[in-house]
Order: sequence, then C-alpha cells, then structure tokens
Amino acid sequence: MKSFTITFILVIISSFLFGEVLTYDKVITNSKANQDYKSKDLDAAQQKYRSNALKYPEDSTLHYNLGNSLYKQGKLEDAEAEYKMAMRDQKFSDKSKLYQNMGNIKFQQKDYKNALEYFKKSLVDDPQNPDSRYNYELASRFLQKQQQQQQQQNKDQDNKDKNKDKQKQQQQQQGDEKKDDKDKEQQQQQQQQQKQGDDEKKEQKQQKVEKSKDEKEAEQMLKALLAKEKEEMQKEKEKKSAESQKSGKYW
Repeated sequence: MKSFTITFILVIISSFLFGEVLTYDKVITNSKANQDYKSKDLDAAQQKYRSNALKYPEDSTLHYNLGNSLYKQGKLEDAEAEYKMAMRDQKFSDKSKLYQNMGNIKFQQKDYKNALEYFKKSLVDDPQNPDSRYNYELASRFLQKQQQQQQQQNKDQDNKDKNKDKQKQQQQQQGDEKKDDKDKEQQQQQQQQQKQGDDEKKEQKQQKVEKSKDEKEAEQMLKALLAKEKEEMQKEKEKKSAESQKSGKYW
C-alpha cells in the first residue's frame, strides 16, 4: 500500500512537471495496471490498460502500455494495432522502444524485411539502443537466409515445372506416336481389305470370263457334234438310198 501511494504521488508530480492534463481516474487505473504488469498478472493489466485506452484514446502511453501487455501474452496482431495507435503521437516519449517492439513483432511473424525497417527507425531515434542494434543485425541475417531459401524454392519450383512440362510433352509425344501407329494400322487394314476386295473382284471377273469361255466352247462342241451327227445321218440316208436303187426296191 505504501509502495502504491508513493507511485501514485510520483505520477501526479510527473504529470504536473510535464504539463499533462491527467484525470485522477486515468492515473489510478494506469498505476494499478502497471502493478499488475510488474507482478505478471497480464490479464488484469490488459483489462485495466484497455479500459483506460478506451476512455482516453488520444493518450499514446495508454496504447503503448496495452500493446506491451498484449505482446507479453503473444497476441501479436492486437499488440501491433495498439503500437500503431501510439505512433500517431509525434511527441511520444520513447519512440525508439516503440519501434523496437514493432520490430520484435515483425521478427516473430518472420517478416524480416519490415522488422529491419522498424529496428532502423529505432536506431535513428536512439543510436545507443543496444537491443535494437542487436536485433537489427539478427534480422538482417535471417532476412538474407530467408531470401536464399526463397531463391532455392523458386529454383526448385522452376525445375519442377520444367520437369512437369517435359513429362507432359513426352506423354503428348507418346500419345501422338500411339495415334500414328493406330492410324497406320488402320490404314494397312484398309489397304489389305481393299486389296482383298480387288482380288475377289478380279477373281470373280476371271471366273466369269472362264465360264463364258467354257460355255462358248461347249456350245461350239455341241454344234460340231450336231453337225457331225447330221452329216452321218445324211450319209446313212444316202447309203440306204443307193442300196435301194441297186435292189430295185423303193420305199
């Protein structure tokens, strides 16, 4: 209780020294939140800081304190939003620390490029900030490693895409070759069928010719036989007629 009273008096005195217009409620709530924060009761601290920040949205220190409690709880996006609220105050008392905390958030989010920018701003505001200097060098190394990994991933992806395209081309080529082979096979089958059909037609034509020839020859043979038979009958008739004349008999 004594410690709290002393802290409260110091805050009041400090507020008058810097010409800040602070209400009793804001000072008391912020002081209690600070005590919770130091005792690592982050939930209680966060609630008090948030209540104060909602009542006094123009007070950058309240947003900064709320951002710190959120950051400690791992609520990085919420903490970032509060830090950005604090950044709107161009007269914020410790910009170097504010930028450093923003850099820490970006570092944990693996956004090393923006982390470097915030650490750089922190060092511009306070070149003697050892944490920001160390974090700047660390983020620089991580960014370089990240860029190398990204380049390697891009290279691997390019190779993968090339292999995929090559495989696709090979499959396309194989498909075309199979299609060509199939077309050739079909063409050969068609040619064979056409040849077979032509051969059958030729054979049928030849058979017709031979049949016609055979019929003609048969007809000629029949005519020859009939003529010969007729000739023999005529001779037989003449013979009988001659014999009749010799015998003096006539029929």
